[in-house]
Amino acid sequence: MFARLKHSTALVALMAGAGLAAPALAQQAEVDGDVIVVTSAPLGVTADEIVGAVEVVDRRHLEDNLSGSLADTIAHEPGVSTTYFGPAASRPVIRGLGADRVRVLVNGVGLIDASTNSPDHAVASEALEAQRVEILRGPAAIAYGGAAIGGVVNVIDGRIPEERAEDGLEGRFYGSVTSVDDGETAAGRVRFNAGQFVINLEGLMRTAQPYDIPGYAESETFRLFEEAEEHEDEHDDDDEEEHEDEHPYGTVENSGLDFNSASAGISWVGENGFIGVAFKQTNALYGVPGGHAEGEEEHEDEHGDDHNEDQENEGGHDESVRIDLEQTRFDLRGEWRDLGEHVDRVKFSFGTGSYEHVELEGDEIGTLFTNEGWEGRLEARHVAIDLWGGSWEGAAGVQAFSRDFAAIGEEAYVPPSETSDWGVFLVERWDAESWGLEGGLRLERRELDTASDSRTFETSSLSGSIFFRPVRDTFLAVTLSSSERAPTDVELFADGPHVASSTFELGDPDLDIERAVSAELTARTRLGDWTLEASVFRADFDGFIAAYATGAEEDGFPVFAYSQDDVVLSGFEGRLEGPLGAWGGWDFDGELTGEYVEASLDAGGDLPRLPPLSLTAGISASRAGHDLHLEAEWADVQDNTAPFEFKSQSYVIVNARWSFEPLPERDMRVILEARNLTDAEARLHTSFLKDQVPLPGRNFRAALVLDF
Repeated sequence: MFARLKHSTALVALMAGAGLAAPALAQQAEVDGDVIVVTSAPLGVTADEIVGAVEVVDRRHLEDNLSGSLADTIAHEPGVSTTYFGPAASRPVIRGLGADRVRVLVNGVGLIDASTNSPDHAVASEALEAQRVEILRGPAAIAYGGAAIGGVVNVIDGRIPEERAEDGLEGRFYGSVTSVDDGETAAGRVRFNAGQFVINLEGLMRTAQPYDIPGYAESETFRLFEEAEEHEDEHDDDDEEEHEDEHPYGTVENSGLDFNSASAGISWVGENGFIGVAFKQTNALYGVPGGHAEGEEEHEDEHGDDHNEDQENEGGHDESVRIDLEQTRFDLRGEWRDLGEHVDRVKFSFGTGSYEHVELEGDEIGTLFTNEGWEGRLEARHVAIDLWGGSWEGAAGVQAFSRDFAAIGEEAYVPPSETSDWGVFLVERWDAESWGLEGGLRLERRELDTASDSRTFETSSLSGSIFFRPVRDTFLAVTLSSSERAPTDVELFADGPHVASSTFELGDPDLDIERAVSAELTARTRLGDWTLEASVFRADFDGFIAAYATGAEEDGFPVFAYSQDDVVLSGFEGRLEGPLGAWGGWDFDGELTGEYVEASLDAGGDLPRLPPLSLTAGISASRAGHDLHLEAEWADVQDNTAPFEFKSQSYVIVNARWSFEPLPERDMRVILEARNLTDAEARLHTSFLKDQVPLPGRNFRAALVLDF
């Protein structure tokens, strides 16, 4: 493991050295002027013309807001949160939906990891690997299937070059240190031309120790609940103080990590397209926080050494859990443009990967997870046609994936399974300038097989939109959609304890298709020099699948059982930004974002882990290569809770950042940042571990970014 880390570190250092020695070269533009094309949309519509809610996060923005994992880095975007299972394992949550309802993609195809199976499984993609990240909020099932019923996070990473390197050589280096966890991060990329071919080399490493927090790792409510259970109100004040001292304080134990990856890609690039291949190796070793290390001492005190030994033999619940992860991945991608009178372009992506991770309980292997699979996508766009006073364009495609997943060990909570999925889709758009229409259809088939059971699901999704441009710089769209999602192997067949997440999971093999009918209003406009983008949405789910706490226990873990209920989900999100004026030679800008979502069961009650109402206000100032930014993020109390779920408290986090260019003749930038300046205790309600794992305390980051 650490030998591989040294190799990746050496590669990053080599790239940094090349950057310091090479002359400063202009970076390739990712936008055409101020027009940003959303490549995740089959029609390649610009960001200000797409009918749904979209966010395109460029590389500079990712570096400015880097916060560990990919999900944590983009969690400040409107409508986006994170499952935050510690700093290593987090998945995006969009409008309160996560897991298999939000597809995390790389260049349009799946990651081929195990992150959707459990919140403690890390996503096999890092923020610093991305050239940009496209976030489609709301149903994207037409283009990417039922697993995108909540949205899409598409990482455009550039491992397979699409264009030639400017002046024959270009690259980028990022390096940073953080104080809250003694963290170190380095990432580098070099791209160069070799005749008609373009070669891309990348490396990344990220290490951190257990991170600091301002108080107890466990919330006050959780500590009181534990004490009430353990002492049954029979303890006195001295016992209470002694018990309080046993709770982790000041640090989240077992939250350290070592991540590294390396990749190489080569493309043939011509005037009308490209075709290329890439190889990537990812390795990680990280702790799963949440109190697993406490049990051994407690059992020893209560029952003696013999009982503790028996407990270890029966399942090893008492040891801290770490995950050792490895993935090998190959990708093939290409695109051809201007193919004749009828076809505007054809593009395809194909990825195949071999993934495995072991859950280490102390030094013993508890469970081995493996995932062998592939995913491919082919789409074609026809040329625009003048029709009925407007322009008609469209795209059609096919997408398929297959995976062979297994969890092997005494505590494998889901049986080995094979999943195959294929789908075809069609999207068409007619635009008459002042108004237009867009519609889409997708048909999909999923087959799941285990040694003892087999299920087949056929789903369909369709959507229709009408959009208007009533005045200049204003775009309004209303979208109605019907989406269907087939259950996953975990939802159907889980039956056993999962030590890393401290749960006993029970699937339901009789689960049916999950259906959602949704409506969304999207508005983008200018208010003087200010821009406003906002969305209001509602989705009615028929047979929403979720794991609910039953109140029972198995093998010492709380039981979570999957079941279906009708759910109504609604909310809004928005961003307002613009100039505040100039003063003292500085140009000031302001930004305000907000989001809210609620999801209630028709039978009564709320879905678990819903994000609360939150607002973020920021002010920026720029002058002669210096950029200052100050922001405050407020999250409300979340008391819309499911049974056996504690409410989370309100918090305010204040962040400040200063970036500047110390050497004007080089494309170099220094970032100095302070996060959580007031050292506030903050817990994300979307996290499975919110009552055991708060967000980091006060943190200082120093980073160097070099383009060449």
